[in-house]
Amino acid sequence: MKARTAGIFAIGLIIRLACVLWAEYQDRTMPVKYTDVDYDVYTDASREILQGNSPFDRTTYRYTPILAYMLLPNVYLHEAWGKLLFVASDMIVGYLLYAILMMRAMPEASAINYTMWWLYHPFSINISTRGNADTVVVLLCLLTIYFLMKKHLVVAAVFYGLAVHFKIYPIVYALSFLVFLDEDYDSSIKPIQTTAGVAAKAWHWLNRTRLAFGLISGGVFVVLTAGFYLIYGYTFVFEAYLYHFTRTDNRHNFSMYFYDLYLRYGTNSGFVVGLVAFLPQFLTLFNISLRCGKDIMHAQFLLTMAFVVFNKVCTAQYFLWYSAYLALVLPTTDLKGWQGAAIIGAWFGGELHWLYWAYELEMMGRNTFFPIWVAGLGFFAVNIGIMALFIQSHHHHPLFARGMIVPLTKG
Repeated sequence: MKARTAGIFAIGLIIRLACVLWAEYQDRTMPVKYTDVDYDVYTDASREILQGNSPFDRTTYRYTPILAYMLLPNVYLHEAWGKLLFVASDMIVGYLLYAILMMRAMPEASAINYTMWWLYHPFSINISTRGNADTVVVLLCLLTIYFLMKKHLVVAAVFYGLAVHFKIYPIVYALSFLVFLDEDYDSSIKPIQTTAGVAAKAWHWLNRTRLAFGLISGGVFVVLTAGFYLIYGYTFVFEAYLYHFTRTDNRHNFSMYFYDLYLRYGTNSGFVVGLVAFLPQFLTLFNISLRCGKDIMHAQFLLTMAFVVFNKVCTAQYFLWYSAYLALVLPTTDLKGWQGAAIIGAWFGGELHWLYWAYELEMMGRNTFFPIWVAGLGFFAVNIGIMALFIQSHHHHPLFARGMIVPLTKG
């Protein structure tokens, strides 16, 4: 690693540590807190564990118990422990992005330039230093890709199973991983004859690599989930997983379904609409996985973005999930400078438009639910346009060919 690369990482770390220190000051001296309210929930859940109780005795704790155990030092050491842990995860994500690009034969100078999209991204800095755990999930997802590229299938599968257990959304990557693990990834798998029957092709599709990855990752998820079920019972299963499928949020958010669900909140029809909202999301994810799975990083960028924009609840922290893949997909696009500027302008313009109406509601007390929904529709359209532009400008090719990583043709 060259001095410039090390310096860029060091500056990214210093910025994050400075934000953690600033949070200590702002939280104690200003009415508006820097720290995310969810961080207080995590800490309270950790305190419940130390008192011999369940982390789910803390209202609104809807995460794996692992998170509460990770943050036990928040209670007996220092309340900033978790933030430092999330900052460490954040920085490791940056290193993995850099390492993945280097594994694709990108020059170091170019690799670190693209990695800066993460290291200096306001979202990644803000979310980790405010005490949100989403960087941990992003880290687990990238560790899965990293170890697949290293051909450490078992390790990759363990990290993927842990990622899905930690937060359910990475389940959307499952089919893309299976599409990816074909004979191009494992060259010892012999191609099947085109004249083979349907049954033979189906059996060939279930190759040993796919079976191993699926069984190991699924096994990790089942063992962890079953273990915590035995300890904490149905409450754990509902709060950590089922709640997110049945959730119909009456609070304003970026989702295009927000206003309809708000008007139907607490009714049977609202519950049904919430379930129906999964259909277009599922069909989009299924199509992307089948068509783009062999180009796994491009596929997972699109899958994450589609999942977020089609979701029935969409908050700002979700944007972090697909921002993590920008460093990996930008090198394979033909986007011009003006197109990049237009994307950034449209995205932030759509978000700021929504935030204006949200401010009017929250701070001024005005009834702006309908304008918020209209702004959400506009933001949805912007995101769909961005996805279409990335698809159109992307160089589509598999990550692996004949068992070897395909080098990037653009750096």
